[in-house]
Amino acid sequence: MKNGKQPWMLLTNLLVISNLFILCGNINGQQKGTFTDSRDKTTYSWMQIGKQAWMTGILKYKTTEGSWAYNNDTANVINYGRLYDWNTASKSCPKGWHLPTDAEWGKLIATLGGEDLTGIKLQELDSIHGNFPSTGSGNTKTFSGLLGGIRHSDGSFAGLGLWGGCWSATLNNTDATNYLFAQGSKSISKSTNDKASAFSVKCVRNK
Repeated sequence: MKNGKQPWMLLTNLLVISNLFILCGNINGQQKGTFTDSRDKTTYSWMQIGKQAWMTGILKYKTTEGSWAYNNDTANVINYGRLYDWNTASKSCPKGWHLPTDAEWGKLIATLGGEDLTGIKLQELDSIHGNFPSTGSGNTKTFSGLLGGIRHSDGSFAGLGLWGGCWSATLNNTDATNYLFAQGSKSISKSTNDKASAFSVKCVRNK
């Protein structure tokens, strides 16, 4: 052989490369499953993304106060979950899960290729796990539960199916940070909002 390597050496190298691909696949999100919220028996999907396990859907748990169905129509909860003010969001994730910090959002964004790509990737993951087939990156007809809109602090609602956001556990002075998504946009953007506004909640598993 021209390179001087014996067949068994080549086979060994191929096996090593193959195992590396398997390992990288697991690190980049091949581990997934479901769990059930013991409070209301709702089942959610989760996926390992990097070294973190994230809920791929949106929280639907009805709290005694501080959460709303969009337009106060409970039919919207099926597809878009509920909207939570920040104080309620910070303590609403199921046992064993929590509201992600800015640092945890940052790790997620880095793993998925940066701010310019994370928005559409999360929208597609959410669509797949919600049994709503994705129609492709950037397609404005792609359904995602992440586009759940907002409830303003004055009680008005806006944006359902067009844009939405998820709270972070991190405060910014008197406001709190969140991460925004828009229909047809591949990016994710970081913003700050009044804690009395209501956004969606995506949880990350405790370590």
